[in-house]
Formats: sequence, C-alpha cells, structure tokens
Amino acid sequence: MLKKILNEAHFTLRITTTGPLLIKSGRATISGPDMTPVLTFRNGRQEIFLPGSSLKGVFRSHIEKVICSLKPRVACYPFSGPEDKEADIELRRRDYRDSCSAMFTGAGHSNDTTEKVYELSCPVCRLFGSTGFIGRIAIGDAYAVTEQIKEQRDGVGIDRLTGGASSGAKFELEVVSTGVSFETDIHLRNFEIWQLGMLFVVMQDLEDELIRIGSGRSRGLGKVKAELSGPSKGIVTSAIRKNVEPANELWGLGRWLNDTSYGTRTDDLVRLSEPVTSSVQGIRSTRTFSGDTLNTLRSAAIGKFIERIEQWPSSPAPARSSAREQ
Repeated sequence: MLKKILNEAHFTLRITTTGPLLIKSGRATISGPDMTPVLTFRNGRQEIFLPGSSLKGVFRSHIEKVICSLKPRVACYPFSGPEDKEADIELRRRDYRDSCSAMFTGAGHSNDTTEKVYELSCPVCRLFGSTGFIGRIAIGDAYAVTEQIKEQRDGVGIDRLTGGASSGAKFELEVVSTGVSFETDIHLRNFEIWQLGMLFVVMQDLEDELIRIGSGRSRGLGKVKAELSGPSKGIVTSAIRKNVEPANELWGLGRWLNDTSYGTRTDDLVRLSEPVTSSVQGIRSTRTFSGDTLNTLRSAAIGKFIERIEQWPSSPAPARSSAREQ
C-alpha cells in the first residue's frame, strides 16, 4: 500500500497552553527543580518542545476511548500480553480486543501479507500502526512559536494520618506557563475517509479543551487548546496529478483502489456541498479545505467515522482455559 501515493492530507496544528504544562524530561536537575520539561537544541539554544511521539500517544489513547464508547471490542488493547501478567484481564476483555501486534506475531498470522494484516487490524492500528503494519499518520515535534515562559511550582506529599504535609515529601516542578503556543505538522498518507473523521474527532476535542497532555493531569496540569494554523488555517489534500478526482468529491483510499483490497470499500468518498478546485504543484494536484468547505468536510468525515465503527464487527471474546474456569 505504501509503495504508491494515492492520496495525502496535511495541516499545521497550533497547540496553546490554557494552564501550566509539563512533559517531563525524565531526570531532575542537580541543583534545581525535581521535574523539568523536555528540551531540544534548536536555533542555537535549548528550547522546550512537545515530542511528536507524546502527541501521537495522546491522540491514540483518546481515540481508543472514543471507539470503545461507540462500540466495545472493536479497538485493540495494545499492551495485552500473557494472561498471568495482565491485570484485570476479564474487565479489559469486555471492552477491548487483544493486541493486534500480538496477534500478527503469533501462530497462524506470522506469514500474513501486508494486505491481510491491514484488513485484520483494528481501526486504531489501521491509522496509528502496530508492530505488524506502519500507520497512516505522522506527527512532528511541536516547537514554540511564542515566547517560552516557565514557572516553578511546589508540590508536597500528604501524610495519610495527619492530613497535613508529609515531612521530606516536598518536590519542585518547572512548568510551561499559560498562553505559550506550539505548532506541529501532521501528515496523512493513503487514508480512508473515516480515518480523517477519526482525526477530526481528536481535533474537535482538543479545540473544546477536553484533552490534557503531559504529566500531572489529575493535579490540574496539561490543559491545552488546539486550532488549525498555517497560511490557510485549513487542510490540504493531494493526489498524483494524472489521477482524476471530481471537484465536488473527496476520495478516500478505498475509492482510489476501487477493488475492496485491504478490506477497504469502493464507496469511500465524501460528496461536497460545493466544488473545491485543485491546483497543480509539481507531480501533485492539491486542494485546500478551509472555512465553510472545511466545516462540511469535518461533519461528513466524522459521520463516516461513526458509521464505520458502528458497522465494524466486534471481536469475539477468547474462550477461557479450563485452568481459569476451575
């Protein structure tokens, strides 16, 4: 599938802190705060940034919860492993499938073709990938586009007997202040329309400040707001210029393939309320969705996402072993 470019989408997302934020570096300073933000060397100095891997993890975790809420046993639990080492396995299996990664490295699937692996993957792994198949989405590191303002905060452990501060349990945090903006580039390649809708769901919840990122989320940290940025403040889609996509439609992977391979559907498209013309850039024909056309696309793609998940077959729960039944 990835040996050809069929369709692509890319956009810039601006993430602004609406509360203190901390993505920990994993080590304390020698003579400073116990917890500090992760840093990178950029523009000749050390800067705070939001790692793309962290953002991808937040996106994935959130959409797993959304899918599980729409229909149980459709999304897989990526960390499932041996039964004797997994806590609350019965509770987990009520809502989640076993790990796609574990399935494709196990007996009976180790020699599956990439087409079969994609077809059998859960909807989350189809977009974000697994050890058996690369994902459709790439999320870059988010770098600050406004002045970086940091502040220090004190934390303390609570004595369970007295209800007061526990002696010796004080710690310090260095956090990013409210009002600092970061920007990241997000790229989709060979995507299905419902996958675009899945991403729109995450972006909508970020816009509504329903997703927190980083450490200390239960202690009030990590509150952010996101919006589309860049020159168009929209989404740019593209296809190879020799291909013909009607101006009043946006095609997904299934429509481009048009043969139901990879478990796709030939009706994988969105009909637009008004035409969106394309322009030629190198080998690609590109189209920009912003304003009303973006709102129309967002609504239609989210509808496709909900419809696809509701139609997705639930994975049957594995039979219990006789040892566990005794």
